[in-house]
Amino acid sequence: MLIKPRLVLILLAGILLSGCVQFSNQRGIEVGWQDEVVARLEKGSSTRADVLALLGPPSQVIALQDETVLYYLFEDADGEGMLLILYNNIEIRTHYDRAIFFFDDNDVLTDFSTQVRARDGQ
Repeated sequence: MLIKPRLVLILLAGILLSGCVQFSNQRGIEVGWQDEVVARLEKGSSTRADVLALLGPPSQVIALQDETVLYYLFEDADGEGMLLILYNNIEIRTHYDRAIFFFDDNDVLTDFSTQVRARDGQ
């Protein structure tokens, strides 16, 4: 039984149009929230200028009634997938590092919180 040329072309096109993908995406402000950075900040005496000097510009500045919030966010995503004609599979792992700093109307630090997500292999 001979294989028809049209079928061979369709099979070859299917093989050429399928494949594996890997990707990485990073967005936001990459800053370390390590203990040595946070240890320099003290509620009630550190100022907004101190935080900006240590961490740089935030991802967002939020103005509330009597206080201001500096919000730092870093998103790190990686993944892999398989793209076929009839079946697609993509896995994405996203990690977020966050820090939020609250200041009173005199730009004095009143509270803060940080969070770093553990990464595989790190």
